[in-house]
Amino acid sequence: MFAIAKAGQRHQFGLSGHRHMAPSTGSPSRRSLCDISSAGCGDCGGLMEPQSNRPFGTDDSIYSMASHGVPFQTLQLTPEEEQNCRDRSFLLLDRTLRSYDERDGQEDTGRPTTPLHHSNLDSTRWKQLKTQSSASLYIERSTSVHRDDNMLGSDWKNPMVFLMVGTIQGDLNEVMLGVETPIVASLRDRNEMLAMKPVDCAVLAELAGPTEADPFQYMGIQWMAFKHGWPLKTVSSPRDFVTLTSKGTMTRACGDRVGYQVVQPANLPQCPPLPGSMRTPLMYAAIFRQQEPGIVDVFVQTYIETQSALLNKVVVSATWKSTMDLWVAPQLAEMKKLQWCIANCTAQRRQLQRQASPSAKDNCKLCLEKRKMRGSDVNDKTSCVLCMSPTCSNCRVEKTLEAIDERRLKLTDHSVIVCRACMAFVQHMRPVDIITHTLKPLTSGS
Repeated sequence: MFAIAKAGQRHQFGLSGHRHMAPSTGSPSRRSLCDISSAGCGDCGGLMEPQSNRPFGTDDSIYSMASHGVPFQTLQLTPEEEQNCRDRSFLLLDRTLRSYDERDGQEDTGRPTTPLHHSNLDSTRWKQLKTQSSASLYIERSTSVHRDDNMLGSDWKNPMVFLMVGTIQGDLNEVMLGVETPIVASLRDRNEMLAMKPVDCAVLAELAGPTEADPFQYMGIQWMAFKHGWPLKTVSSPRDFVTLTSKGTMTRACGDRVGYQVVQPANLPQCPPLPGSMRTPLMYAAIFRQQEPGIVDVFVQTYIETQSALLNKVVVSATWKSTMDLWVAPQLAEMKKLQWCIANCTAQRRQLQRQASPSAKDNCKLCLEKRKMRGSDVNDKTSCVLCMSPTCSNCRVEKTLEAIDERRLKLTDHSVIVCRACMAFVQHMRPVDIITHTLKPLTSGS
């Protein structure tokens, strides 16, 4: 019996035998860099184009982002290969949910109770490596009776198993909007992800997109190439990863709604190891559950092949820092919502500003003076990026948005001014509504 509820209805979390594709613009399956936003999952929809207020995914410009040299052809998977991808994602998710339940000793007692505090896990199985107020990182002891490396498959020789647990302040939907795929995470953490820097990446295929049942659903195959910086590059070869990534939400038999992201080696014959590069298996699985209003419980298992003693120490630090990026998912969700509003709501906000009563518009004398002084200058640097109203320092907030610099393969920052009224409008936007408006019509999920 699988630990996942309604195993016969896997379509509810994107692992069914049916192919649910997001609406397509007719572009090829292999997309350079990180055009996952067209799947509507929010993984990249929110990253802005350089010198533009237009988020990726709003037009065909995203397809012109040429890779530095993707060595693989567009993947054309057979129905059997697609089903195998779904089955493997399902099995990793099921295994991780079982581990999630075992953490608190609740696997056979029905609905889990409040999880153990993240700093107080079973020390006979888990050795604590790092801890802070909201999260702790552990490594599984090699003598653990729970350890079964055979379940990982033949790709693994002597894996290290890490566990990161803790809580995020926020709402589950906000967290799922902010959770990023490995490609975007690698661009954000160019100096942290396994102490390597990305040199190229591409989405090779998209197997599933959002549905009405699961707006956060995504499944795709991604390729990433990395190299070590000095001094590690003198002792380690360049590496690449071909990963099968799946993300979404589901409801368990106990009634808990959880979010998940599972990443594992794609293991496809169309993507053989490359000359001069070491193909490295990378696998992790994250579970997110709304523990109580405003608190999301987080459980992340990461599997990394044992390397040299020097690199193993680097891997521990890099795993901690890269996994901690999940804890800023609510902030990334807010950024994505702001970028979506910039692309879709500026006319609406400006019309509301023009229609607002004088008492509503002029309740701040400093803002009123700025409006009078601005005249016809619509490019006032103190103007709100949404409604274009000039604002004083007390009535505005400065927000940092991100853009992909494809030439240097990194994220760059771009600051914008937002008035407090528009910021409140952005914060009250529901992630599900954004995805629904981004992709119409959604697939039925059946």
